[in-house]
Amino acid sequence: MSNTNDRRKTNRGQGMKAEDTFPENWKEIMIDCGKRGKNQTEIFIKLNIHHSTHYEIMERNEEYKHTFEEYLQHCEQWWYDKAHEAVVDGKSKYFNQNLWSMIMRNKFKSSWKDEKQLDVSTMGEKLTSVDPIKIEVIRRTMED
Repeated sequence: MSNTNDRRKTNRGQGMKAEDTFPENWKEIMIDCGKRGKNQTEIFIKLNIHHSTHYEIMERNEEYKHTFEEYLQHCEQWWYDKAHEAVVDGKSKYFNQNLWSMIMRNKFKSSWKDEKQLDVSTMGEKLTSVDPIKIEVIRRTMED
């Protein structure tokens, strides 16, 4: 007994794109995962794609890219709400702030950064200074 998903899997190699095999409600699946704070891996499993396929689709399919960006917004809000609820409900001592911060920085890199940016410019010229003080200042700043 063969179902539609089995036929889709076997036809993928015959000129079909991965997104051609998605269920009709793929956008709802993606947005629902975001609203529940789920990891993108759950989306990939439900759409039967790999991480690498996801990145390929992001490059060629604007509708998919837009929907994934919407998923990220919902997901970020879900995670933000968890921290907010812990503070408002007075349960912040039970809330793992370090884990939450790590998730936010890694999952939502474009809007949650915990880094210093160092702009070193030579106006296109090669660095030739052998002044140890200048080099040491740069090295210490980069290691911080």
